[in-house]
Amino acid sequence: MFKTNIIALVGPRLKLHPAQIFRLLAFGVVLGFIVSEFIKINLYVSLAAILILALIFYFNLFSHKVILLLLGILLALIRVGNGVNPPTPALFTGPQYFEAIVVEPPRASDTVVRYVVEPKLNSLGRVLLIAKSYPSFNYGEKLKISCKNLEVVEFSAYVAKGIYRECAFPEIELAAPADFSVKKLLLDWRTAAGYRLKQVLAEPYASLATGMLWGDDAGLPKDLVNSFRRTGTTHLLAVSGYNVMVLTEILFWFLIALGLWRKTASFIVLGLITLFVIFTGGEPAVVRAGIMGSLLVVARLMSRKPDNINVLLGAAAAMLFIAPALISDLGFQLSFAAMAGLMFVAPFLGEQLKIIPDIWGLRLSVAQTLAATITTLPFILIRLDQLSLISPLANVLIGPVVFFVFIFGLPLLPLSFWGGVTAPVAWLLSLVLAYVTMVVEGLGNLPWASVQNAIWLWLALIILYGIGAGWFLKNKLKIL
Repeated sequence: MFKTNIIALVGPRLKLHPAQIFRLLAFGVVLGFIVSEFIKINLYVSLAAILILALIFYFNLFSHKVILLLLGILLALIRVGNGVNPPTPALFTGPQYFEAIVVEPPRASDTVVRYVVEPKLNSLGRVLLIAKSYPSFNYGEKLKISCKNLEVVEFSAYVAKGIYRECAFPEIELAAPADFSVKKLLLDWRTAAGYRLKQVLAEPYASLATGMLWGDDAGLPKDLVNSFRRTGTTHLLAVSGYNVMVLTEILFWFLIALGLWRKTASFIVLGLITLFVIFTGGEPAVVRAGIMGSLLVVARLMSRKPDNINVLLGAAAAMLFIAPALISDLGFQLSFAAMAGLMFVAPFLGEQLKIIPDIWGLRLSVAQTLAATITTLPFILIRLDQLSLISPLANVLIGPVVFFVFIFGLPLLPLSFWGGVTAPVAWLLSLVLAYVTMVVEGLGNLPWASVQNAIWLWLALIILYGIGAGWFLKNKLKIL
């Protein structure tokens, strides 16, 4: 009875298709989380605004599209407003002694190890510890920590992850071993897998392989990491949706070339993505990338052609509602941008790149690589304050071989237990990684490879992207 009354009340007034209503709300939610980075609104103010919108809607005083968009924005602001607030700067600082649990896999560099720990009092947020390489500690272990000076974290990327304090070179003592958990088991498997790769591959190829396969680039030399930055290919070292989506597409067409039905190939690829996420430890970044990549597969399994805009916006809105801090996470931004590129820009580029032969999916691979580069470049520029002038060339040269890193890298792990069988696969993987290193270092060492703080380039990019986006929205895509 209540549902019937609501339909009778709202139905005649809201003359929009359900898909359009969903799109407007999801788009508003995503916008709301972006706005929340700059504006904070009290919960009661948000509820009052929703009430006003309801009255405006009822009396048809304004466009229903605008009302739905604003409603989505307000819902996002309410979600952010109800989140956990960081402790005040005066709280939990200075000399501190506390017990905490290691809640993230440690990240080791040449001289130090970074631990993210969570004190027993959850209201204090997480703490970043910069410690000596020895003694070492693992995920899940309980530690006794003595900090001479616990400081407030100012780096926004850490704050977005709930890390509010940091301490340099504290005294650390193991209080208790880690309890059993599925995540710990998976992370132990990942650590063991990295160890196995280091047994059969020389450096820096072993660290490059673990970086491209599951985002563990801790062992890479700084010069090589800088070359990735200068060439605009750092996304290859982070488990973003780019890696998973490119692999998903190439695997799909590879299985099709073997003679499998499209539905069968889609199910196999979906299963492989799930196994990949489990294998890499189920880290949040990998899970997000897996979800983004799976969207392409699920879209094929649906009986009718899906609304790509709704799929993309819906996935982003759902992820942000679960974890609002993702809005400032570079991995999430790259996954979202790359997904948009593959969904909307790649088909258009594929039509224009007729000069490239369509053999073994080469044209598709180049189109997808260029599309992901175009859509992710602004995020890399804004976040890293560095513009690579040769990013499109570097990504086109490297993008198609990412597939082979997975094809040779993942099977190498079980094969590494059978001595003689390992050598050919390890040699092929080393050959691919040597090619990646050669391209990155060769292009990255060019004096004009990248620029920083160039106002004229910022203006040129804004104009070019503005013109391109305007033309594309007008001719190829209608968001609202």
